[in-house]
Amino acid sequence: MQHYYLFGSRILSHAVFWLLYFLSFGFIWAKNGDYWTSYYLEFVLLPVRIGAVYLTLYWLMPRYLLQKRFLGMLISYIGMLLGAALIQRLLTYFFYEQQTVLILSELLDPGAILRSAILINTTVLFLGAIKLLWLYFEERDKNATMVSGLIEIKSDKRYYRIDPNDILFIEGLGNYVAYHLENDQKIIRYASMKEALGELNEAFVRIHKSFIINKAHIKSYNQENVELPSDRFLPIGNSYREALTRKSESNISVL
Repeated sequence: MQHYYLFGSRILSHAVFWLLYFLSFGFIWAKNGDYWTSYYLEFVLLPVRIGAVYLTLYWLMPRYLLQKRFLGMLISYIGMLLGAALIQRLLTYFFYEQQTVLILSELLDPGAILRSAILINTTVLFLGAIKLLWLYFEERDKNATMVSGLIEIKSDKRYYRIDPNDILFIEGLGNYVAYHLENDQKIIRYASMKEALGELNEAFVRIHKSFIINKAHIKSYNQENVELPSDRFLPIGNSYREALTRKSESNISVL
């Protein structure tokens, strides 16, 4: 799936989004033309909402929702929401209401905490829906590229249909990946390693932050590296060694 990031940068795209979010809601919530107070409050509370959004999108959803662990997702989400609401209430109490004396009955006011939770929940649900829609289109595009067992990738304004069995390994090159094929052909496309691995079957495993290998082409391996045809030796990263061993034991005896 093609990604439409500003200047090809995910970080820049996210930064611009949150800047627009800050400017928009500061303007919307301003009362009687008091923009200074409104933007000050948004500035104080924005880190909590950003944290809640990214915790949900990049930890809770992959760990629970996408693994179909729905009860775990519900419990974790409620816990995250309450924690974020308490932090937001604490910031509002001291920085916006400018209270100098801690009065627990006021700080832990259920109505104020509920309002904080609702505001955070609205932001998280909105961006969570966008994330799920994005994942849906990614999955749809991935299925659409499968033609008689082939995968279809775009490189340099051309579309290549490749048999996964012909892929020796995939190399990460920053924002690009290079497919190294049996015939010594190399095809480079704009994608992440995660995206490339997601388009392939379980014969492929990531062994390093920069390498994905086709297990069918392994000639030998040890704790440090994997040998592929043509005397290619690829390193095994420490954080990927256990995953390689686990997948190896559950698939083919060669590994």
